[in-house]
Amino acid sequence: MRRLYLIRAIIWFVLLIGLLALVSSGALVEASSIESLPAPPLSHWGITTSIATTGCGLSAPIPPGTTENQSLISGGLLRLYRLHIPFSYLPTTSTPLVLDFHGHGGSAKNQEHLTEFSALADREDFLAVFPQGTVGPDGKSGWGTGPAKDPTVNDVHFVSDLLTHLQATLCVDPQRIYATGFSNGGAMAAMLACIMARRIAAFAPVSGSYFPLVGGCHPSQPVPIMEFHGTADMVVPYDGSFLLNLPSVPFWLDEWAKQDGCSSRPEMFYHHDDVTGEEWLHCQGNSTVIHYRIDGGTHSWPTLFSATPNTLQFNATDLIWSFFSEHTLPR
Repeated sequence: MRRLYLIRAIIWFVLLIGLLALVSSGALVEASSIESLPAPPLSHWGITTSIATTGCGLSAPIPPGTTENQSLISGGLLRLYRLHIPFSYLPTTSTPLVLDFHGHGGSAKNQEHLTEFSALADREDFLAVFPQGTVGPDGKSGWGTGPAKDPTVNDVHFVSDLLTHLQATLCVDPQRIYATGFSNGGAMAAMLACIMARRIAAFAPVSGSYFPLVGGCHPSQPVPIMEFHGTADMVVPYDGSFLLNLPSVPFWLDEWAKQDGCSSRPEMFYHHDDVTGEEWLHCQGNSTVIHYRIDGGTHSWPTLFSATPNTLQFNATDLIWSFFSEHTLPR
């Protein structure tokens, strides 16, 4: 019996020595320490500030009122996206642009169908762009926002190249470019908010997975944010995940409110059935943080709920565009 105890003690001692060696060498890094790692240089992300559009006066690459697949080279890779030009598009008139990112395992075409931003673009006169993610280690398409299953490509630089390309071929209003997305695509929109606050005017992630960024999130100016999330989301838990190093949605929103210099507590501006709207007020600049909490809501794009009492039914797409239309980059 004593011999068995001695063997166990030796095994535990060896394991402890090995663990201490890993920690001292830096081989083990706590998930929560990722923000302490140095951030990549700004040039790593491409052009992150507003640039002049040079595509005004040129013929549209596709007929107005249609959607077609398009491509460009970014980072040595052929990157794809779907472009919808509204019926009323004029090549001499500066036109807003909305980027809409699909979720993990999704596609640009499916995202266009899910959100119906192309149909709304025809009614409201803006360009709708649906970027296509690359395939990650798990064999599914997505965006490089941090987790190991995500692609390792520089998707922020891809967005920079995409916007530069669109501004060279279309009459894009450089002060009215916006980003939204679902799930992993929502995480991509949130990542852009940290890096491209001077090139994209407002952001609206839906059910996003907001993993901490390497080097932390340091937007160059206050950022308008609108977020939608269901409390019964089993894919991206509303209350976060300690094991995944995924913050809760309320914590993530509070952090954005601090970034924007908003008042400390949100105010409820809407409550009807299972939907509650909260807004952080008195933010710096023209920024604001708005949150729609869907009690019992699952991992889905919210549709058919009343934005205000006694009104017609709206969905997230309508509310996002209404939010975007209130915000422009300063010249």
